[in-house]
Order: sequence, then structure tokens, then C-alpha cells
Amino acid sequence: MSSPYGSGYGLLQHVNRRLNRETQYDFDEPFEQKEYHTAMITGHRWIKHNNPPIDNLITMAVNQGVTHFLCGMALGTDQSAAEVLCIRGLKWTAVIPCADQDNLWKPRQRSRYKKLLEKATRQVILYPQYSPGVMHARNLWMVKHSEICLAVFDGDPNNIGGGTATTVKMALDRNLLIYQFNPAGSKYTIIEPAYQQLSLF
Repeated sequence: MSSPYGSGYGLLQHVNRRLNRETQYDFDEPFEQKEYHTAMITGHRWIKHNNPPIDNLITMAVNQGVTHFLCGMALGTDQSAAEVLCIRGLKWTAVIPCADQDNLWKPRQRSRYKKLLEKATRQVILYPQYSPGVMHARNLWMVKHSEICLAVFDGDPNNIGGGTATTVKMALDRNLLIYQFNPAGSKYTIIEPAYQQLSLF
């Protein structure tokens, strides 16, 4: 399904590749011949309304053959991505770290959250209630079940870590293809897998 944000939005963006190679990325043309089926989404919580760039990341994944998305349903990037997926009519799973994820949120936030969950293709609840580590477990679950990581991530310029930085590191360690949007510089980056995994079975 086409993007609701218009076919002309950012169709050609400067994309930096590893080893300082630069290219133009055409959103209508995959750059790598490989089958991808599932993409996960991660990003900063302070992103409130960044739907067009998130929509572009989703388009990049769709152009690679992705048919299903995993969304962790946190405030910020996750829920913005869920909205885009709903608008576009794409299939997605709400990966919920704990059943009481929204327990400390404001009423307006809880209402939006529940409406989005009703529109999810599927829901996966990992733990019945919050305890330290459930958010990390949610992120790891998504990484393990994906081939592509879509990240709204500023690159951690202050080196303070955080959930998004840790998740991107896990995606790198597991050799996922990563599409990153840096909100600070409005730049898209493709991080290609360091090696191609060989299946012997």
C-alpha cells in the first residue's frame, strides 16, 4: 500500500554506507538481493510526531520484501510507527514487554495505547507484570525474530546508552540489516550486515 505522506517525500535521500561510501537511495528500488520478511522498529521515546521519516523507513523495508513488522509499543517512536502501520494497512505485531506496560502513563497516553493495540494484527505479551529487565527482554525478542531493524536513532552522541542504543547494538551483533533515521541531522543511513550467514540445513 502506498504511503499516506505522498510519493514525493524524501524519495531520494543521501545515505551513508559503511567504509565511508555514499550513495543515493531510491525508495522504489531494493539495493540488495535477499529475502526479508520481518522488520522490527526501535527509536527514541522523546520523538512525538515523526511520522513521515518513520513512514520512509517502513517503505524501505517493504521494498526489500518485508510483510510483517514488530513494534514494542513504547511511547514515542514505537507508537508513531504503529500509527503509520495502521494507516497503511500493513501487518504488525504489538510486542508488549509486560501486561501492565501502561500502568504509570497518563490517561490520554493509555487511551491512545489501547486503541493502537486493538488495531494490531497480533499481540505478544512477554511477562504478566513489570520487573527490571522486561524492556530489554522485549527488545531482544524483537531482534531475534527480525531480519531488518528500523531505527530512529541519533547515534548516542553523548555516549549515555539507553534502550535504543542497546537495541541497535544487539541488531548489529546479530547481523541484521539496519535502516536508521537520525532526527538530529535528518539523515538516513543503511548499515549492511557485516557478513552473510550460511545455513547448512
